[in-house]
Amino acid sequence: MKICWISDFDVTGSGYLNITVPLCAGLTHNGHDVKVVGLQYHGEEHPFEFSVIPAQTLQESLAVAQNLWGLWKFDVMIVALDIPIQNSFLSSMNNRPFPYIGIMPIEADPLCVTWAMSLMQMNRVLIISEFGKNEARKLSVDASHIPIGIDINAWKMPTPEERKKLREAQNIDDDTFVILQVADNQERKNLSAAMEIVSGFSQEKKVKYMLVTRENSQVGWRLRDYAQVMKINSITSIYERGIQFATLWSLYAVSDLFLLTSKAEGLGMPILEAMACGVPVAGTDCTAIHELLDEGRGILLPTIHKYVDPFGNGHRYFIDVPKSIDIINYYYENRDELKLMSEISRKYVEGRTWEKTVLHLEKALEYIRNEQTQKQNQQTNPPSINVAG
Repeated sequence: MKICWISDFDVTGSGYLNITVPLCAGLTHNGHDVKVVGLQYHGEEHPFEFSVIPAQTLQESLAVAQNLWGLWKFDVMIVALDIPIQNSFLSSMNNRPFPYIGIMPIEADPLCVTWAMSLMQMNRVLIISEFGKNEARKLSVDASHIPIGIDINAWKMPTPEERKKLREAQNIDDDTFVILQVADNQERKNLSAAMEIVSGFSQEKKVKYMLVTRENSQVGWRLRDYAQVMKINSITSIYERGIQFATLWSLYAVSDLFLLTSKAEGLGMPILEAMACGVPVAGTDCTAIHELLDEGRGILLPTIHKYVDPFGNGHRYFIDVPKSIDIINYYYENRDELKLMSEISRKYVEGRTWEKTVLHLEKALEYIRNEQTQKQNQQTNPPSINVAG
């Protein structure tokens, strides 16, 4: 099939980029003709077999898609973006002549009715968590869960020798407990709570806290200022989002615990990355984080409060900092349980292959193909009308 794919393609760091690239590569490998309209893509060189067309704004991406339709007549449009942006696309496509598949997260409950109505305009709705699919179905949206994969060969577990050398290169001794967090510097990720947990946990221990984020985000915390307030500046290292893959992998490889304090998550790709690298994960017990860490795959940290956020009227869950400190202290003293947890989670991610994700997407494409064939047959052979005499 000819596929017009629209998504964020910011090569400096984007969750949608991490989904788009393996899915489009898989579709191309399976014989589909894919052209990606990449938001925030500036024409950088890339190794992919599919085409990527730059677009800096939503209106520009729509114009590119319209040109592709006129010149190329694609069979289906696939849009992988947040629901509000998908709604903008759908509102600009009155009487669109092509099928539309949406791929997106639902990061919080409940799904508001307005957003559900947008989803109902799509030919197929693919949600990247079981939690999100269930929320959509509560409002009668015919959604399915597309299980996002993880490349366990790229996100490999370090050997003991590799881990030892990497820790030595970063001046991390055997007694230092390393906590890693990979999260954007914005409200939903709740980075201040993570710093408060690290501050409380690190008392009378050798701890190193590593944070991969956007330090100078205009909508985020002044991180070094708050680290100073929490008295963890000396143990905190901040890395800018978009660092080289090898560097990012090395941070996972030297870590003893991955911490995610988000108030809501539609999936949590860094959780899967940590699991693949053999790093135990502690995360807020809410939304899609729960399904990833449930059944012994991670440490679910309790919440103490929630409120309704303006973004889609969804709940935001606040992690209980004192209880979280106590829980992490427990696992710090019981490392064997952390080891068992990492073994369970590693087996879990081994089953989440991109081949399975592509297969799920191709089932949606097959649905579209059959739907289009039925329409064509109805137009070619209109039903006869029996008139009573």
